[in-house]
Amino acid sequence: MTSIAPAPSATPAVGGVQTVRRVITYLLLATTVIIAASGLSGLLERLFTAGRVEVSFDNYGLATSLASAIIAGPLAALLWWLTWRDAAMTRDRASVTWPVYLVIMSTVALLISTITLLSWIANAITAGWDPYGLAVGIVWGLVWLWHNWMLRHPRKGPTRLSGAAPAIASLIGLTYAAGGLVFAVGRIVDSAVDTFTGSVVVSDPVWQLVLQPLVWAAGGALLWWWHWFRVGVRTQSFGFTNVILVFIAGLASYAVLAMGFTLTLLVILELVTGLQQPIAVTLDPLGIALASAAIGALVLVYHARVIAERSAGVRAATRLASAGVSLAYAASGVGVTLNALLATSSNSIIEGNIRSLLLGGLSALLVGGVLWWMTWRPLEASTAERVATPGRRIFLVIIFGVSALVALITLLVIGFQLFSFLLDGGSGESFVERSRQALGLLTATVLVATYHFAIWKKDRASHVAEERVRRIDNVTLVTSNDSAELVDAVRVSTGARVTVLERADAAEGEPDVAAIVAALDGVEASHVLVVAGANGSVEVIRLRG
Repeated sequence: MTSIAPAPSATPAVGGVQTVRRVITYLLLATTVIIAASGLSGLLERLFTAGRVEVSFDNYGLATSLASAIIAGPLAALLWWLTWRDAAMTRDRASVTWPVYLVIMSTVALLISTITLLSWIANAITAGWDPYGLAVGIVWGLVWLWHNWMLRHPRKGPTRLSGAAPAIASLIGLTYAAGGLVFAVGRIVDSAVDTFTGSVVVSDPVWQLVLQPLVWAAGGALLWWWHWFRVGVRTQSFGFTNVILVFIAGLASYAVLAMGFTLTLLVILELVTGLQQPIAVTLDPLGIALASAAIGALVLVYHARVIAERSAGVRAATRLASAGVSLAYAASGVGVTLNALLATSSNSIIEGNIRSLLLGGLSALLVGGVLWWMTWRPLEASTAERVATPGRRIFLVIIFGVSALVALITLLVIGFQLFSFLLDGGSGESFVERSRQALGLLTATVLVATYHFAIWKKDRASHVAEERVRRIDNVTLVTSNDSAELVDAVRVSTGARVTVLERADAAEGEPDVAAIVAALDGVEASHVLVVAGANGSVEVIRLRG
């Protein structure tokens, strides 16, 4: 009797082959899109300069552009059609590879288009017509619009990481705006300083030097405003958006603010302790210093108000990040100051280089120390409320890890300098002079590690719970609303891994996001099944295992 093998299932395999297929497909799609965009940019550039007799193009470049556009373009269209079909999107929409591809490509396209277009506008102020920048900006702008449309598509857009691309775009716009304002304000201050000191600087007119960064500031502000307010990044509570907020308010703006204060204090100390160089040279960093402090403070104050509306975890992460930046400045100040003091063993402290080094170290130490005292509040560091701060022990472990890495590197440098000194003692340079930079850095690292180790020991001895214990490990949602907002809201409220099973037939009057989150309040289980029913009903079922 002959047995008949069962027919293979039509359901696609989960993971394995399907994952490999997605990765290869999206890599090929990204490659062909990039090549096609490059070819179209070259052809568009030639179109813009078709009537200009002074410009000639080589046949090699034209052949490259034609091959890239004519061959890669249709291949990209074919791959996109195979990916965009309903059958393919049904399987790929909930996978992580689809949103990762869209986020990466939309970000790359946005960066290329905005950088080239803003550079084209800024350079047009002094250099005139540049067809290349305009062509590249237009083509990659269309690529960005295309991928942004796919991200926001109601039926085929990804159900995961939907807020990542707008959050990154808002960060890019803010970076352009803040950077442009820093350079514009800095050049205005430099012009005023040059007028005050009577310095004669041969350069482009001041209005051109100021207008060029203002182009970047205006373009970046428009990009940030559109995504922050119109797209709604400001009101998003997605995990990725919170990470962006912590980076802006806790790291980037704080670092720019600290740099501005440090450079300003350095200029003041140079003036107070007596000039050893022309006043124009001493005041040279003042423009960028004041601009960095002002713009950094402006960005910090605005985003601090946004952070205040977020969860306790986001607020704590921002404070810890600010404390880390301040600590880095203070520690570098200790290392540079000790470096300058060690240099006095063979040189006079009043020498120009050593004196500037010492003042720079003291400036970083004072600014970083004050900001660290304000953010870390060491007198209250071991209170029960502070010990229970979310992420605090992770912060301490990161400090230990960074300190260990820096200490290892500096010890290797010191060891190298020691053996080099012993083997080459006739150079006339002392061991301290050879290794004073590493010795200063090692001392600062030891001080930082010692203090935070003591804090860590007190935390362990206090027996205070560090963070809220995760109540649920896994949540399976049965609903027709598979939006990223719902998934992220459940993930944030429970800390669980969330899986969505989409209903074949939508129930009338399904509950909204707030109702589903409220139904999970107080539930504790390793795995929970949540069924969104009709007329706003929510059924929560605890599962075994």
